[in-house]
Amino acid sequence: MDRDRPVSDHEGPVLEALVRNPAPALLERALLVLAGLASEQEIQAYQNKIDRVHRYFLDKCKRHQPVAAGRIPLYRHHSIALCLFECLWNSKPRRFGDRYQLTEVIDAQLDPELRRPVGNCIGLTALYSVLGLRIGLDLSVLAASAHVLSQLRIGDRIIDLEHTDPDGFDCRVGAEFVEFPVSLLSAHVLNSRGLSREKEGRFAAAGADFCKAILIHPAYANAFNNRGNARGREGDLAGAIADYTEAIRLDSSFCEAYCNRGMARLRSGRFREAQADFNAALAINPDYGDARVVLEYYGEGVLT
Repeated sequence: MDRDRPVSDHEGPVLEALVRNPAPALLERALLVLAGLASEQEIQAYQNKIDRVHRYFLDKCKRHQPVAAGRIPLYRHHSIALCLFECLWNSKPRRFGDRYQLTEVIDAQLDPELRRPVGNCIGLTALYSVLGLRIGLDLSVLAASAHVLSQLRIGDRIIDLEHTDPDGFDCRVGAEFVEFPVSLLSAHVLNSRGLSREKEGRFAAAGADFCKAILIHPAYANAFNNRGNARGREGDLAGAIADYTEAIRLDSSFCEAYCNRGMARLRSGRFREAQADFNAALAINPDYGDARVVLEYYGEGVLT
């Protein structure tokens, strides 16, 4: 998509509708709209592409066992979920890339060039979720810091799916991962889009994306941290400190947020509080270089 293309007129209403009613069809539409699709014709074109991937998956699974085009009985969810996971990997063996937008991931998935990477953890999780929800899988999202993956629930059984690993079906994940509704994938896409715009120097647009991500996902520590960075670059140190503080409240082990708040407090002349933040980051991770460099550069005397 063109980076200077205007924001879709559908974006605000679709996100508001998703917050009110996180239905699978609304998530699919929201992910397409957030990719910059600006007309019903464009949205329908990509929904048709999703249909192609969906039909390809159903055809592959039929070779092993009959699969109806509609929702699948609960007792078959494990085999169908595994079939979908393997089908995506087998059709595009080199999957892990840097794309997070659903449109780019779909285009890469359909590209006949096998060596073309499909997407990052957000993009791959979005593609699997859209396809899985179409056949009735009970999916949610596991998130930790900047990484996301899928969680499948079948009755009382829980299966985690790491889409960046060909052996990631029924993987083991760390205790730092937290489960969220699959609809919150849209917040992760907004956060990624904000980071992309920030790299382009479009700080106001980046801040707007982080605000939207927080609106959808009020417990999203990364989005608060990133909005704090955007506010700090625009000179709003008080707003930045407030965002870093909220990020730390949501994730008390968030080293980067402690360090960022320390830098904002340092710029504000609040030296003792800054020192406490840098020390807190090092207490969590003694190898966290940014905090150590600042303490060594300024020295104990300056910060006290």
